[in-house]
Amino acid sequence: MKLSLEQIDEGTEEVIIRYLHMTDQIREIADCVNRQGQALLASKDGEWAVLRPGDVIYLESVDGVTWLYTADAAYRTASSLAAVEARYEEEGYFRCSKSMVVNIYHIAYLKSEPGNRIKAQMDNGEYVMISRRYAKELRSILKGGTR
Repeated sequence: MKLSLEQIDEGTEEVIIRYLHMTDQIREIADCVNRQGQALLASKDGEWAVLRPGDVIYLESVDGVTWLYTADAAYRTASSLAAVEARYEEEGYFRCSKSMVVNIYHIAYLKSEPGNRIKAQMDNGEYVMISRRYAKELRSILKGGTR
């Protein structure tokens, strides 16, 4: 599948999808557009990808660059951690440290650590440390509380 992006100076923004046969992938792309931006635009190896928020396991900021991690790949995005966290809070995105946001729906295992921190094993096998600053809020969310 080919993706073409074109910046315009004026007029109305539009999305045109051309297909030979309606597939699940095309239907999913159309659904993303219809949900008015409920998708993350990211790049990998010079190619752009449209990711569903539920597919992202965690995000990490390294040297000013934000990385998205899915079950099988890492992608770079232009969005900041704060912007992504605010936009997808309802999708389970949770700030767990200064440089990381996790999708709580992809946490497989939690373990309390010294210093009131929490070690989380994600679906993809990676370990993420929830800092003590955010640990209390995570415990509250997991007990059914609100933010």
